[in-house]
Amino acid sequence: MKQIIIGLTIGVLSMLVYNQYTKPIESASEIKGSQIIQEQLKNVSKLVVTEGFFSDVITYKDVKSLYMDLLSAEKKAVVLVRAKATISYDLHQLEFNVDELNKIIMVSNIPEPELQINPKLTYYDLQQEYLNPFNASDYNKISNLVNKRLKNQIYASEFVSNSKNRLLSELHGLFGNTPLKGWTIISIEEPYKNMLFLDE
Repeated sequence: MKQIIIGLTIGVLSMLVYNQYTKPIESASEIKGSQIIQEQLKNVSKLVVTEGFFSDVITYKDVKSLYMDLLSAEKKAVVLVRAKATISYDLHQLEFNVDELNKIIMVSNIPEPELQINPKLTYYDLQQEYLNPFNASDYNKISNLVNKRLKNQIYASEFVSNSKNRLLSELHGLFGNTPLKGWTIISIEEPYKNMLFLDE
């Protein structure tokens, strides 16, 4: 009887050990693509996709009328503008669907690009009269004028319009070193233009 109990115990333990080591282990390729994407996006809140440099020269002039318009006092400045501009996206707002069977990441909604401008102003030929000196209000006006002109210049270029393509390229880089190799990223807005393949 003792030998039977020992035999049964050994048999049960053998089965448990066999089941433990023959149990299929979830490989990286079997992990759902959506899980990998969510994990990668969790680590990146904002993704800067484009960086550029812009320059401009602005002439600022202000004339102050005095004594019932009998006299006037003028001030003016030439301002050299150098600015660094970046386009970023909030990846928490990125909407996508994952086709596990066909290995496709379908981007259904791209959030609005966020434009950040950091101008550096250098003042040349600063002229002012005693009755109309430069003050904080003038520098605020110049700053607002600079930002407005830079935005017009940037939006007139392809800097912003190309940012969606750059976003998809950056996503390619973000997912390229994961088990998503061999997958395809497609934007629904421009499915053929923006198709990118993650390298095998």
